[in-house]
Amino acid sequence: MGNTTSGRRPVVAALLAVVVTGLGHLYLRRWTRALGWITVGYAAVVLFVPEATLIALTSGGEVAPFTLVPVVLVGLLSAVDAYRIALFTERPSAGPAGTDDRVDCPACGKPVDPELGFCHWCTTDFTELRVAEADSDEMPTRDTDGGERGD
Repeated sequence: MGNTTSGRRPVVAALLAVVVTGLGHLYLRRWTRALGWITVGYAAVVLFVPEATLIALTSGGEVAPFTLVPVVLVGLLSAVDAYRIALFTERPSAGPAGTDDRVDCPACGKPVDPELGFCHWCTTDFTELRVAEADSDEMPTRDTDGGERGD
């Protein structure tokens, strides 16, 4: 079985969606889907929750639990959807193993864009590193018997 899970944890996405409808999708960076779930959640409140229940919720009064069933149902469906997306969405890869052209920062080890000229994680300047590499490449190395040899 291939690696089909994303880097995002499905359980975290589902728990966030339970806490606030659409938050799990925001965590997964599914912006339009999150907006859709937020809209459906709002519509469930406006269309199916009685006004007396909303007033009781805001004033701290007693609420009949069955009046909130539509909102809870939308939240649970959102959580299941976020879990499914996080579980079955393939992670973008650079290609087969061993052929990726990823460049890591020599200072912090995080992936960087070599065209920037610096690491956006730790702000290491790559121009100084290139000069140091060029200097070390031009220096002659010593043979094992002590004599100098050029490369």
